[in-house]
Amino acid sequence: MIQPRPFKFVCPQCGYSKVVKPKSDALSLLDMMNICPKCQTKMEHKEINAFDLFISIFK
Repeated sequence: MIQPRPFKFVCPQCGYSKVVKPKSDALSLLDMMNICPKCQTKMEHKEINAFDLFISIFK
């Protein structure tokens, strides 16, 4: 089994972001959340960078 790479959702309107680190190759609906919880705008799927990965380790 190959673990999927982490990815990030970013809201273009308010700037809210969420890093998603799948634990297996089966994604849940929560992993695919793409509606901003703050402003209800559709979030954009972005590649994760090294800084985001480092910060997500401590969350």
